[in-house]
Amino acid sequence: MHNRILVIYATKYGATEGIATAIAEGLQNQGREVDVRNVRDVFDITGYSAVIIGSPIYFGKVLPELVAFVSLHKNMLHEIPVLGFLSGYSLLDISPEKKQAANAAFDPVREHIELRDIGYFAGKIVEENLSFKDKAVLKIIGAKPGDYRNREAAIIWAQGLVDLCLLQL
Repeated sequence: MHNRILVIYATKYGATEGIATAIAEGLQNQGREVDVRNVRDVFDITGYSAVIIGSPIYFGKVLPELVAFVSLHKNMLHEIPVLGFLSGYSLLDISPEKKQAANAAFDPVREHIELRDIGYFAGKIVEENLSFKDKAVLKIIGAKPGDYRNREAAIIWAQGLVDLCLLQL
């Protein structure tokens, strides 16, 4: 088996890609070979020794294209380590209650596979890119536009996966 890791992300407005690339950087800093791809561009995971999947949280769930990907590839994903990461405004300050709620976003994924670990990262809100529905929700919850992503936190999390042998290859 190859010693490459695939970082797959789903994104609605593009912000989750930045977290995925930071995770890849952290893994590369630990000497791992990494590919980063949008879930819509991944058709085959043959040759990867581990996969990290990520999505923003929308209305308490991961994006459906990530769930569809996991369902389609579940047999191969059972053979290798799979980890996950979530992003979103609700993860800006991660209390135990918020972590538990965020964790539930991966429930549709867990119907197909087991995740070894989950990283939690605040997201980015660019109001002019949002749909009318998303703008209304942000107003209701009092969310303020801004880039809340912490690149260093994603790098450190990824490096920790190697240090803790969660990506033992």
